Amino acid sequence: MGEVRIDGRTARRERGRAAVVDAAFELLLAGRHPLGVDDVASAAGVSAASVFRYFDGLADLQRQAVERFLDEYGPDLATEEVGDGPRADRLARLVRRRLDLYERAGPILAAGRSLALQHDVLADAVDRSRRLRAEQVRAALAPELEPASAARSADLVATVDAVIAPEAWDLLRRFHDRSREQIRRSWMRTLTAAVVSWEGTR
Repeated sequence: MGEVRIDGRTARRERGRAAVVDAAFELLLAGRHPLGVDDVASAAGVSAASVFRYFDGLADLQRQAVERFLDEYGPDLATEEVGDGPRADRLARLVRRRLDLYERAGPILAAGRSLALQHDVLADAVDRSRRLRAEQVRAALAPELEPASAARSADLVATVDAVIAPEAWDLLRRFHDRSREQIRRSWMRTLTAAVVSWEGTR
């Protein structure tokens, strides 16, 4: 009987943890930031005291949120297939994945960046996300980078990564009011020109 009660409590705690993280994501995606414990608790249908019982502190909650983010949005950061085919196809695939990611998770990425200076867990997560994005760029441009030196390769990767960074998406989408299609066209033209120019400086 004791084991059944312990398993039941564990299962309820895991369900509660998942509900809290899901609620926080939904609020962030809806543009609610910063979030208070009461906001998240209300959206999750639990008490504020329960939020603290479900997690071993704020860092634990943040780690769970990071893992949830990677589970949900990791495929948009994957390197598989992004490096296949002619250059135009590779760039189009890279841009499409970035646009998909930013449309789906832009507010969460922005919230993470704004809180990274205050929380080590989120700072690590932001760095991890940046590394994944850079790896994706390297995969997309592998044929061009393969014969180049490490220094020249780094120049191209950094340039392309900056052009399609989430901060660039925020600026184009929110301040300049560009549509997804307008951003797609702009990024494709810019990336194509950047790669051609980079090749011309060998």
